[in-house]
Amino acid sequence: MDTNYRKHGIASMLMEKQHQYLKENGYKVVQTKTMNKWRNMLILNIKNGFDVIDTYTDKKGLHKIILEKNLLN
Repeated sequence: MDTNYRKHGIASMLMEKQHQYLKENGYKVVQTKTMNKWRNMLILNIKNGFDVIDTYTDKKGLHKIILEKNLLN
């Protein structure tokens, strides 16, 4: 992964556009999954209003974190 593209707000901007599209198309909630090793993505999601709602271990033994955001707020 090229770290030269980090800290420019690109992921936040894409997330904002995605959430706006979802709202315009009648969605009330959005969910995503990540892993603890992807800490930057986990932090980005939390900073953008996502809550951790569950965790599980997949068939490969990888621990997954499920996050959810209410789009009506």
